[in-house]
Amino acid sequence: MQRTRWLRFLTFMVLAVWAGLSWAAPEDSLPSVGLYYGSGPAPAAFRDFHWLVVNPGAERLPSAFPGQQVFAYVSVGETVPGDARYAQLPQDCVLGTNRSWGGKIIDLAKSSCRGYVLHQVVDPIWAQGYRGFFLDTLDSYESVTKGAARHAQEEGLVDLIKALKTAHPEAKLIANRGFSVLPEIHGDLVAVLAESLYRGWDQAEHRYTEVPESERRALLRELHKAQGFGLPVVIVDYMPPAMNRSGWWEDAQRIRADGFIPYVSNPELTAVGAGLREPMPRKVLVLYNSTQPEEYSTPFANGAMPLEYLGYIPEFRRLSQGVPPPVPGEYAGVIFWSDGDPVDDVPALSHWIREARAQGIPILLLGDFQNDLDAKTFAALGMIAPRSVDATSVELIHAAAEMQYEMSITPDARDFLAAQAPSESRVWLQLQAAHGDREDAAAITPWGGYVLSPYLLTTLPNKDTRWLVDPFALYRQAFRLPKMPVPDTTTESGRRLFMAHTDGDGFVSRADFPPYHIAGQVYMDRILKKYRLPFTGSVIVGDLLPGDRGLYPALAPLGTQVARELFRLPYVEIGSHMWSHPFNWPAIEAGKDYPGINLPVPGYTFSPYMEAVGAAKWIDKHLAPPGKQVVIDQWSGDCEPDAQVVGLAYGAGLENINGGTSYISKKNPSITAVPPIGIFRGKWLQVFAPDANEDYFTNQWHGPYWGYIDVIQTFEMTDKPHRLKPIDIYTHWYTATKLASLSALERVYDWVLKQSITPVYVADYAKIANNFFTIHIARQGDGFWIGGAKVLQELRMPKDLGYPNLLQSRGIAGYHATPNGRWYVHMDGRDSTYLALQSTPPQPPYIASANAAIADYRQDARGFSAELDGTVPVTLRLGNAQACRARINGKPAAIGDSGEIRSDAEHVRIDVHCS
Repeated sequence: MQRTRWLRFLTFMVLAVWAGLSWAAPEDSLPSVGLYYGSGPAPAAFRDFHWLVVNPGAERLPSAFPGQQVFAYVSVGETVPGDARYAQLPQDCVLGTNRSWGGKIIDLAKSSCRGYVLHQVVDPIWAQGYRGFFLDTLDSYESVTKGAARHAQEEGLVDLIKALKTAHPEAKLIANRGFSVLPEIHGDLVAVLAESLYRGWDQAEHRYTEVPESERRALLRELHKAQGFGLPVVIVDYMPPAMNRSGWWEDAQRIRADGFIPYVSNPELTAVGAGLREPMPRKVLVLYNSTQPEEYSTPFANGAMPLEYLGYIPEFRRLSQGVPPPVPGEYAGVIFWSDGDPVDDVPALSHWIREARAQGIPILLLGDFQNDLDAKTFAALGMIAPRSVDATSVELIHAAAEMQYEMSITPDARDFLAAQAPSESRVWLQLQAAHGDREDAAAITPWGGYVLSPYLLTTLPNKDTRWLVDPFALYRQAFRLPKMPVPDTTTESGRRLFMAHTDGDGFVSRADFPPYHIAGQVYMDRILKKYRLPFTGSVIVGDLLPGDRGLYPALAPLGTQVARELFRLPYVEIGSHMWSHPFNWPAIEAGKDYPGINLPVPGYTFSPYMEAVGAAKWIDKHLAPPGKQVVIDQWSGDCEPDAQVVGLAYGAGLENINGGTSYISKKNPSITAVPPIGIFRGKWLQVFAPDANEDYFTNQWHGPYWGYIDVIQTFEMTDKPHRLKPIDIYTHWYTATKLASLSALERVYDWVLKQSITPVYVADYAKIANNFFTIHIARQGDGFWIGGAKVLQELRMPKDLGYPNLLQSRGIAGYHATPNGRWYVHMDGRDSTYLALQSTPPQPPYIASANAAIADYRQDARGFSAELDGTVPVTLRLGNAQACRARINGKPAAIGDSGEIRSDAEHVRIDVHCS
């Protein structure tokens, strides 16, 4: 008995050390385990598991999974067909054949055969860096031996495992069953795994099975014996692919309730399965056949932003680039967006769509797809290919509430297609021709959904675009998106993010009003020193180069003096607006040279390095005060740098901003005027400016010069009915050259100061934007695990998920209602966060909102402590603080009737204690 208790204690301590986590909450008392037997790189979602079992290979080395314990699959009792490691197994080591899987059963009673497994199979895997092994097929000998022969195999199996541990004492071993030898080997193991507690796979019959109750009871007896040795038990159940892995999480929870570590997947173990954690896929694969550059394609320009708002990451893939294999759990959905360009390989695309359908990945077909898929695929989708028919007139029979989103639909007989939605669909738009043919033009189907052209988007005569269908509802319903918290780039600590930045244009331009200072001076005196809010200002190096090297020899000394004074201001962040301000990046990067392609800086030849990095270094050397340097590149001109240029910026440690144009207003009241977060140039994210600059409101600076006041409409329309963007006051220095534009800018600032905001620097926003694409979310227990949310610290979630359970959560500092009927939930920046949920409002005190980022949040039933890091004096509002006392930086602080606390400091520690 004492030995068993010691083993339990030792196992628990080892597990805690290996995982490198402080598992304080009950749902973390055991590691989450995933298995991936695919041949390519493991889908990114497998990073969400503490332990990962992989088919060893060059694309799945342990170095690819930092912070995880990786176990290499090793078949001990039989060969793996096609695996070269087993190719030279001597014939006298073969006991028989596994008829279901085709492997040769290995004679473990022979020392030479055990040596073969150790030295020809295990040792090469050890040499690749693996320090954990999942030992499979331990019981293979049972199918071909009895009595003394079986006993000899059991002894040989024990000897092999002892020899493996002697050769590699650091090795961590998981055994698949091996119950007959468990009393002898349990001290060498870290866990036991068994397959099929409730749901199984019959390889011989190629069918899924329900495990009979008698078999389950027998297995449970063995599993409980394993737990008696202090070993955690992993159960792998197999279920068929279904829409969004339907039923997998429920089966995993049933196994969890039995006291075991669950993992539910497909029989090939290539899907992202459900275990103690179920990774929530955030990527949506967008396939398109347009030949336009990605940023000008309809899927990107119009389709990306609504997906990002919902918390998802659009992954764009032109069909000519090839498509990745459809892996269940890797993608939340697939969009095929046909814009009329012919598909070159209809059979290949059709086969891929059928396979994605078979794997349970939701599919959304958009546009002119009627000729892009073959008849077999339409049949698999329960449809007949839509076909053109002559129609003299067409009547709109039915339009769901999700249709006619931004504009009424007026059917045109020339666009009519005979089409019928699959059975059990919800038809959103139905038309009928005079001769009786019907067109189900939009529908939510059993496999996803579709919208036929021209009922997706329409283009107005002035080239503005309107959605005819609600894209938020379309994505949500077609993909059956689960209710979950999603990362939000618009808000911090419950308050809308605010930033301001100015591009370098016009820094040395003279104001056209007395005393005719240069714009940089006027902007500094009239705006920056007045409002004293975080600000990012940039200059163009060519404007300030001295003497005959620069564009303005006479003004460069004054400009340099003003820039140095401006950059010394403590609330000013330094940016670079390039060396020569390229206006047409694709052309200049392609080697073209003509007047107006960039500023004609004397003696300068375009250099990607000098624009992206050299300019920043020149500003650091000649303009930045000690201890301060350029932190961000602000793209110029058309803002279309290529991957090389953006990569140079990241390589130099610089953030980046600009591009995209959020100019939604009463003049153009469409979300098509709101761009996505950014665009990937290769692997590098070009971060778009959240809002348009004054050029878009002043007719490209031709007047009216007071036009920038209309940006307030943009700020308001990107706040409701969906908060789509932060507030960004984005201008050029030349806005300070005219009284009308300067007055408009002051009015914009005055409006901002009336809002509930969290001011940040633009470089901080750029980091938040990047973090959006790297955060992982997984179901866990009665809540959600969030991984990697280091700078993006706000989640948005439906209220019907419940309330944060503050005592069971980790890294959750509070919550606040959004303007649009949801909760904002505040994280504290730790790498691993757990959001526990409950059905009733929490009782402990918490941070309802603040104008600063929250760090190091520690909660208990009587109060909390936290660090707040702001850019202006910190204010915060507490919840449940009626009977509480607060201290700010060690000194008593008054709590107002509404829970408001104010501080004069920008960086505070708050301690709240309640009676």
